[in-house]
Parts: sequence; structure tokens; C-alpha cells
Amino acid sequence: MANLITPFEVLRHSLAGKDYPTAQFCELIPQIEEEFARICLGQELYDYLVSKLAVLPSALEWDSSTSYSLGDAAIRSGCTFISEENANQGNDPLLFPAKWSDFEKFTDAGCQELWERYLRRILALKVYSSSLTPTTWRSGAGGVVVNLGDVQGFRAGNKGELFEIKTGAIAEIERTTGNMVVWLEKNYVSKNLPYKTECVVCDTPGRRSRRWGFKY
Repeated sequence: MANLITPFEVLRHSLAGKDYPTAQFCELIPQIEEEFARICLGQELYDYLVSKLAVLPSALEWDSSTSYSLGDAAIRSGCTFISEENANQGNDPLLFPAKWSDFEKFTDAGCQELWERYLRRILALKVYSSSLTPTTWRSGAGGVVVNLGDVQGFRAGNKGELFEIKTGAIAEIERTTGNMVVWLEKNYVSKNLPYKTECVVCDTPGRRSRRWGFKY
């Protein structure tokens, strides 16, 4: 089954920097999506989203020497962009958002809105947060080893620093998920989305018995 988010989208929409290693992402993404569908989003809505994924246009890596026409597609950092003007040359899609737009991920407007407002941020943060520990500490012949950093002088975060980063990511996930639940309850009918007003585990924010079904 196709996944909703890609490793490159995790980099763009989480707290990760552009040089953050993505080796853990490919294994984490399907597991995290399956879990989130089960504990909060609902399998029916998740399957509906997957069924509405758009087919990516045929495109090559963005080339600064190529002049792109309106509607042309190009790939930059693993993401597909659509040119918003003719004679679009030398304008990096990552640096000139007015000249390029993200290729719309879904053929359904309601799915696209849900994705852009909430879901891509939630999934990106969940994948990023789950990848922090195995990316920083690895097991080898000598047991658990710590990534000491790179030639630019950066070092790996210590246990307390990683905890602070994870705590911030989890708070953002909870906030965004709470907002998503309220939005879905208000809009799922008008957006024609198959959604039940009660999540399986996570309850609507503001209620006394709120429970969040997050696992990390």
C-alpha cells in the first residue's frame, strides 16, 4: 500500500534540518501511518486518503539552466513542484515559492485541505520524533555508540537535550491533532470525508475525559 508522506516531506514539515539523516524514515513511515490510522484517524478515512493520492507527473530533477513553462513539473529535494509562470529559469523551487507551487498530493479537495492544514505536519513530526534516538545512538560491535557529530563541529545531543526536543515535538503533535479533530467534526460532511465524530482513542479537545492515543 502507498504511504501518505515521503521522507523528503518529513524533512520539509518537521523540525529536522535539510541535512538530517533520513535512513530511519523509510522503515518508520509505514508503521507510524498504520498506528495513527488505528488509534486516531480511523482506517476508513486513512484508506480513503490513500485512494485519492494523485499520480505524480513525469518530471526530472530541477535544472537551473532549464527554462520552465507554466505548468511544467520539476523535482527538487525529492518533492515535485509545478511552475507558476513561463520562462521560469534559475529560480530554485525551494527558494522561490511564488514561482513554484507544490504538486497537489490528492485529487480530492477535502483530502488536500486536511493534508495541508494538519496531517502532513502531524506525520512529519511523529516520524522525526521517533527517529531521533536511533539516529543519535546506534548499536555496533562495541555495544551502543553515540554519533559524535560531523566535520563542521556539530555534536550529538545528550539525553536531556533529546528529551527537550521530543517534548516539544509531542506538544506540537498534540496541538495539531486536537485542531484536526475539531476541524474534522465540523467539516467532514461538507468535505465529503468518511469520518466518525468519535476517534477510537483520542477524544475531542476540551472535554473532561480527553485521552490521547500517542505512542512513541
